[in-house]
Amino acid sequence: MKKLFLISLLSAAALLAQNTERSTTESTTTTKTETKDHGRKIKTDSTTTTTATDSKGNVSSDSTTSTTEARKHHGKVKATTTTESTSSDQHPTH
Repeated sequence: MKKLFLISLLSAAALLAQNTERSTTESTTTTKTETKDHGRKIKTDSTTTTTATDSKGNVSSDSTTSTTEARKHHGKVKATTTTESTSSDQHPTH
């Protein structure tokens, strides 16, 4: 009887000692393209947002926005690209 009690006590302690860690990651990309003047003017907007959460509740977010504008004039293409990135971290309050 003592052995059965000791085995069940050790089993319960082992189950409680297990640490289940979970983390999630989510990513979203949105792209919008506009064409004007029979394809001579093109504008593309792209936004990528990534959010990650770890098992402790810490949240990290990254966002990148990119805009590309191109013009075709006399067979030559002129393009301009602008990129903006932001990131943030949030920690749970206890």
